[in-house]
Amino acid sequence: MNKYSIGRGKPFSNSKHTLKIMRIALFLLFFGILFSQAATGYSQETKLSLNLKSASIKEICDEIEKKSDFRFIFAGNAKKSINKKVNLTANSQNIDEILNDILSNTKLMYKILDNQIVVYQDETKATQKEIDKTVSELTVQQQTTVRGKVIEAGTNEPLPGVSILIENSTRGVTTDVDGTFEIRVNPSDKLVFSFIGMISQTINVQDKTFIDVTMYPMSSELDEVTVVAYGTQKKESVIGAITSVSVNEIKMPVGKISNNLAGQMAGIVSVQQSGEPGVGSNFWIRGVSTFGANSNPLILVDGIERSLDLVDYEDIETFSILKDATATAVYGVRGANGIVLITTKRGKESSKPLINAKVEYGVLSPVVMPKLSNTEQWIDYYNDIVYDNTGRLAFSDLERQKYLTGVDPDLYPSVDWMKTLFKDNTNNQRVSLNITGGGKNIVYYVSGSFYTENGIFNPEVSANYNPSMRYSRFNFRSNVDINLTSSTKLALGLSNQYETKNRLGTDLATMWSMALTTTPIATPTVFSDGTHAQPLVGNNPYYALNSTGFSQDFWNTSQSLISLTQDFSEIITKGLSANLKFSWDAVNESTLDQRKHPATYYATGRDEEGNLLLHKNSDGNDYLSLTRSNRGTRTTNLEASLTYENIFNEVHRVGGLFLFSMREHTNNFPGDYIAAFPYRNIGIAGRATYSYRDKYFIEGNFGYNGSENFAPNHRFGFFPSIAAGYLISNEKYFESLLPTIHLLKLKASYGEIGNDQIGGNRRFAYNSEMAWSGGYHFGKTGKWIGGIATGYPGNPNVAWESSKKSNVGIELGLFNKLKLQVDYFTDMREGIYILQESVPSVVGININPYVNLGKMENRGWDSSLEYMQQFGDWTLSGRANFTFNRNKKLYDDKPTPIWPYQEEINEPYGQHRGLIALGLFESEEDITNSPLQTFDNPVVGDIKYKDINGDGIIDDFDRVAIGYTSIPEINYGFGLSAGWKGFDLSLFFQGVDHVSRMISGGPIFGSGGSILVNGQIYADVAKNRWTLQNPDPNAKYPRLSMLDKSNNKQFSTYWLRDMSYIRLKNAEFGYTIPKNISGRMGLSSMRLYLQGINLLTFAKFKLWDPELDTGDGGTYPNMRTISVGLNINF
Repeated sequence: MNKYSIGRGKPFSNSKHTLKIMRIALFLLFFGILFSQAATGYSQETKLSLNLKSASIKEICDEIEKKSDFRFIFAGNAKKSINKKVNLTANSQNIDEILNDILSNTKLMYKILDNQIVVYQDETKATQKEIDKTVSELTVQQQTTVRGKVIEAGTNEPLPGVSILIENSTRGVTTDVDGTFEIRVNPSDKLVFSFIGMISQTINVQDKTFIDVTMYPMSSELDEVTVVAYGTQKKESVIGAITSVSVNEIKMPVGKISNNLAGQMAGIVSVQQSGEPGVGSNFWIRGVSTFGANSNPLILVDGIERSLDLVDYEDIETFSILKDATATAVYGVRGANGIVLITTKRGKESSKPLINAKVEYGVLSPVVMPKLSNTEQWIDYYNDIVYDNTGRLAFSDLERQKYLTGVDPDLYPSVDWMKTLFKDNTNNQRVSLNITGGGKNIVYYVSGSFYTENGIFNPEVSANYNPSMRYSRFNFRSNVDINLTSSTKLALGLSNQYETKNRLGTDLATMWSMALTTTPIATPTVFSDGTHAQPLVGNNPYYALNSTGFSQDFWNTSQSLISLTQDFSEIITKGLSANLKFSWDAVNESTLDQRKHPATYYATGRDEEGNLLLHKNSDGNDYLSLTRSNRGTRTTNLEASLTYENIFNEVHRVGGLFLFSMREHTNNFPGDYIAAFPYRNIGIAGRATYSYRDKYFIEGNFGYNGSENFAPNHRFGFFPSIAAGYLISNEKYFESLLPTIHLLKLKASYGEIGNDQIGGNRRFAYNSEMAWSGGYHFGKTGKWIGGIATGYPGNPNVAWESSKKSNVGIELGLFNKLKLQVDYFTDMREGIYILQESVPSVVGININPYVNLGKMENRGWDSSLEYMQQFGDWTLSGRANFTFNRNKKLYDDKPTPIWPYQEEINEPYGQHRGLIALGLFESEEDITNSPLQTFDNPVVGDIKYKDINGDGIIDDFDRVAIGYTSIPEINYGFGLSAGWKGFDLSLFFQGVDHVSRMISGGPIFGSGGSILVNGQIYADVAKNRWTLQNPDPNAKYPRLSMLDKSNNKQFSTYWLRDMSYIRLKNAEFGYTIPKNISGRMGLSSMRLYLQGINLLTFAKFKLWDPELDTGDGGTYPNMRTISVGLNINF
């Protein structure tokens, strides 16, 4: 058998073969079009070993497909010859050698396009009848023309070079640079769309004239590039604990991107503690690993430390978290708490301008709004507790009716404060526009966006000012890459974020406290004549909302980055490059407080003529006063690095990194001369990687960093790590399992990382201070003698907090559709900077020193599962992740408690401690027979506690660890997405478990003192409390009293609540307009979608959103959002 290159054939010598030549030319022309970009790289690099006896050609081809990425297409009469039996013995031979062997002595020939092989009948050896039949098959009269576009899932960007073949034929086309194609087909044909690294799709033509296709990456594709610290690595070679998420998964219409992370990635622990506009979430990587000053991860945007919440999600190209020592060691003192790596989008070479525009409008409402007692419930409650205490009712039936009927709202007000102060819903809007493109030497990405969100408070907007809560942000970004020469690249990045926030004149915490505690009968909103109302004791929330002015906050953040990269492959050695990077960031903040407090009045009755008797509380002022404050910082970074990557003898892959970095952070408005000193860091870092045949991997990293904040002998720290990995699925002995298990990798790492954000109470903690206005207490009486005294004692050994991390993991892929990743981790912290509380008072120092003595351990596991499947016109994908971590203190230098069970060592950080509740006292006899409760004199219906130490007394020595912490130990998320003929639907659920919070506060306990004004309670408390009429010993809430019952306010299991929940975090339904419609409008694509956030929440706790970190519900609620959007591409 002979193999001819495309366009060549055996010459013919006489004219009678003219027709045959034309037919052959037509046949080869089809191949020329289909395989015009044929490449031999894969065919030459792939070596196969086969030993088959008396096997058909078809069977051998099937075996080749099983052991490689090659795919065979049998054209025309080729199918008649592929059943011929042959023998094959191949030992590490390339595909050409094997095919030449098995197709010899046949009429079959072949053509190769990377991993696609077409086997066809050799026309020069075929009979005229066979040739005519083949030509007939190849030149079937087409009935219609089909056009369409192919895009990549996740990015929605066009895919050029996609192969589109008519099934069971050799005819086909490829998509152009815009991802578009055009092909003539029969209605009965099926089109096969294939692209290297993507899941192939087969689509029935039927009566379609436009076919738009979204292609999804194959889960087994190991040639992908993963972003790692200071660079990228092939996905198969990554042995650190790195998790990435598709940017599309975190695109939700909210103001801060941190609010979108909960449940999205294995290793992320996230809590949205407030739904206030412009406020983000707290999150940790693999939980909290230190009880020192800083447990937050390092955020790097394009390699520079910056704020996560200032990045517009439309600008994000990749989003990853680095979790173990191997992934973070090169960051040295800043990597102990894990790292978030974000790269922003850049242009692509030889791409015409692509414009993307998106518009979204959303309606927001609280997930849960506190439900307080109404006027009737509250009056009945107040009558109960007054009668319980005095034997008489506080309100007669007549007075009760006056409040309920509203006959005189000035003297008998009845106000639903939640309806008065808050709207049922509010709104947000988002608009974004970006342009990307480029030529051979310059590529660019430019974007701009605007987001605004209104608050849920409902103030009266006056002509003079608007106190409404509102947050707005403008984002701009420009990334330009210039090829100065063939080996020199200049990258320029500019971005600016401008934020504004309008706030109430009364601070938010006070406003919520008033809303929750002010009773319905405390005061009218305003008197009927428009006079400002205010009770003699207490507050009027309506007055605080509408008549105290407003505040405005402004933030302007300017960021710049310039990078120069030189490739030395042609100058020094292959794979060597250098990079120089400089950034300059400036943040300027300003606050305008405009305040006023008009005179207020309270009413004591009416005169004989029916006029209100008003009395002034205070004169106040009715004009806006102005106070302005300014803050700001500036930060510079300088990095210089050398990187090297090469492969030797096609088996030894080596890589390396050496980097020098400097950082300076300065306060533009220091409060004193100490604060005026800049914060500086300097360091070097390195990495060395090696792999053998892309099966065995080893990697070493180090960071050597210095900080001016430590003593001269402790300013520098060395932080190394090492990791190893084994890609078992690349072994030859594993080949028989590849159809089932396409990926199997084991990995392990260990290293030490530092943390220089140790906190304490001041800078330069190695120096001692003197207090010039101090003194000492002397003698038995403790007489104070003034004078110079010691201030903060210096610690000449103050140093880093260190983290020893270990990680073992496995990656498993099944059926080229399913991928599982599991990691087990430990984090041992030492040198946590804490107050030395064990110093006895006889030492004679005024202030205890801070020392590096704290120790803590954190361990757990995280996992992720991904699934992708194509069913004809249907695409189905799923994902899930799970994270569990548990920490415990090992040493905190606190004095040893009297009772061992009160020791905090070996317990989680933030562990709740309290009394064990045994229910409610049922009778006086029950009280008499129970241990003495020392908090106050209990009565029937009060909480009864357990005597832990058996001394017959209930006191602070009976407090023990109860429940979990307020940061969940278990975090998880799972979702499913489906697509069909332009329609797409996705659902994502997120949940937490092993989380507890203590509820407390006036709306829970009831209140003493001015209870008529500030004694509001939850409706649930009013309904389910212990009363004389309902003396249930298992009541949900104890007996409430006019007195300030400290017994019932003790932290205990009675008030501890399970705050676990699961919620429908995100749901989205979209439709992509067919191209024949959007094309008429001059658009490449158009998609309409409906999206919902926090639509459903399932939880045991009902009083407020269980995710909020609050004990009484007095926090701005998290919001449910339903938005509509339009996304168009030009």
